[in-house]
Amino acid sequence: MSRSDTKILSIKTRLLLIMAAALAGMILIAIFALQSEKNTLLEDRKVKTRHLVESSYWVLVHFHEMQKHGMVTEDQAKQGALDIIKSMRYEKSEYFWINDMLPRVVMHPIKPELDGKDVSGLKDPNGKLLFVEFVDTVKRSGSGFIEYYWPKPGMDKPVAKISYVKGFEPWGWIIGSGIYLDDVDRIFWKHAIWLVAIIVAITALIGGVMMMVIQRITRSLSELENAMCDIQNSNDLSQRVAVTAQD
Repeated sequence: MSRSDTKILSIKTRLLLIMAAALAGMILIAIFALQSEKNTLLEDRKVKTRHLVESSYWVLVHFHEMQKHGMVTEDQAKQGALDIIKSMRYEKSEYFWINDMLPRVVMHPIKPELDGKDVSGLKDPNGKLLFVEFVDTVKRSGSGFIEYYWPKPGMDKPVAKISYVKGFEPWGWIIGSGIYLDDVDRIFWKHAIWLVAIIVAITALIGGVMMMVIQRITRSLSELENAMCDIQNSNDLSQRVAVTAQD
């Protein structure tokens, strides 16, 4: 391989490295964009869950007001609120539950066998005392989010879940609902498919354009190098002719 060929190969290698670095940068940006999109979706779902819990909270307020005005007894008010909240479902599988501050389960539509049970010792697979955590959160700030593992409706295996709980002081109750993180992942990828397709298409397009540019640059360099060699050879030939003529 000639010196000029080696030089052109070195330039081409550098250009390829620059292209690889640029593509790697684009991929990293795409990864960060997807992660940001996922975090935004999760935050949106958490906000939605909080609003839903706060909406169901007003069912308790309504029946408590009926009790205060003597329209119903306390037991009737509690039962009326429980009947309505128990039937409130959203996103097909999501639901609300209620426990008290002891903690005992007041109403759980998916696991009715827990109703009335002391759940102070109930743990998730990571050893988190779930209902104790709910009580502590309400005592500390009145409401909040807790992450833990809990079975989805119709399943036995616990999966990651984030729930929002809010205390209802007049009756000493805590009402809560949550989102399963694998559902968030499913929704994210359903929304992100178009973004991934666009990123792949743009990356392929830019990669192709950059390869064409590199090929043109190296071809131009090669042609320039050949032209310079021809000029040099022509000059050398002219000098030899001139020397011969002098002799």
